[in-house]
Amino acid sequence: MRSLPPEGFNPFAPGVMDDPYPAYRELRESCPVHFSPQTGLFFLSRYEDIAVLGRDRNRLVRGSSLTGQFEEFRGTALHRILGPNLFGLDDPDHGRLKRLIVRTFTRGRVAELVPRIEEVCAGLLDEAALDPSGGVLDLVPVLGHPLPFLVICEFLGIEPRDRSPFLGWTHQVLPIADPFPTDEEKRLAVEGGAAFEGFFAALIAERRGLLRRCLPLPPGLISDLVKIAEEDGERLTEDELLSLAFTLLVAGFENVTNLIGNAMRALCENPDQQQALRAEPELLDNLADEALRYYSTTQYNLREAAEDIELHGVRIPAGSRVVLLRGAANRDPRQFPDPDRFDLRRRNSATNVGFGEGATHCTGAALARLEVRIAFRELLRRCGTFEIDRFRTGPTKLFWGPRVLSAAYGPHS
Repeated sequence: MRSLPPEGFNPFAPGVMDDPYPAYRELRESCPVHFSPQTGLFFLSRYEDIAVLGRDRNRLVRGSSLTGQFEEFRGTALHRILGPNLFGLDDPDHGRLKRLIVRTFTRGRVAELVPRIEEVCAGLLDEAALDPSGGVLDLVPVLGHPLPFLVICEFLGIEPRDRSPFLGWTHQVLPIADPFPTDEEKRLAVEGGAAFEGFFAALIAERRGLLRRCLPLPPGLISDLVKIAEEDGERLTEDELLSLAFTLLVAGFENVTNLIGNAMRALCENPDQQQALRAEPELLDNLADEALRYYSTTQYNLREAAEDIELHGVRIPAGSRVVLLRGAANRDPRQFPDPDRFDLRRRNSATNVGFGEGATHCTGAALARLEVRIAFRELLRRCGTFEIDRFRTGPTKLFWGPRVLSAAYGPHS
């Protein structure tokens, strides 16, 4: 059955990304390098192509593939936080900023968060007052949003009194990451960007003032980055510091929110895997990776061909914009046998490309896995079998997950 329209694949058309997997299957098998005249983009869909080219920083670069979308906003606060965005930079700037983050975002520091994540998760579910005889859990507002949001705010060192507007601002800014935003989405993004820039500029100025007066800084990643910038200002500019603060905050909760929601959706659709988790709790260690493989929270990334690329008999000219369809790669049967089966016993789930690869691998992957493991361990402890009650995907194509997911749960046996 043909899944692609005559005009070709266009993930930005209405409804396409509600369920892109049939189209992904056709692309992988029939047209692994697909040019869409509608969008002017080349789409890659096979695992090996994306895994290899994603690591090749000579042939496939970020260039202006992402940052070029923000040029019309130059001179605004939105451009100031998105222009030097870590996800849109090439080396040497990308490597320099990534090394600074890795210095502070250490594995040991993440491991120290375990008791606090457990405490936050238990507290949120206590507040939800789940009925031991069964009921309906509105996952996103009860746990999906607040758990990763509170964790990343604490990790960054953002005080509770300052956090309340962030979710609204984020929902204003995120649609700008998709190509071809509407005029209304642009207007809202400019407003949200100005709010974020004003908040982080004031916060950074406050931390700098404390540092220059030799006063102790509140703990957190932002204070660490301010110290680095003050010690060697050439290594971290003001705009880079602002953009890093924004990126770490939004990436630290938006993707994890979607991962928690996608994991719940997959478990509801596959009750045998719920049973497996209850019988073998050690399978929780694989839940985040298999959920990310099965329902990718980042469905695609934009890149730019730095030179002519020949692939599967197709020439991609230098300067072309190339889309790495990570959601398609994560269902490639050449890498993942029986790929449309959600299987927590899958041995190679962690080879999925949802967290990126090589130098672009997500710094917060370990934290995301930890939050998912703790969240579902606590949910399984308190609730019986889950089934989907209501479901609706979010509005953006890039950040892919449920905006609404209510799960009916039975009594815990």
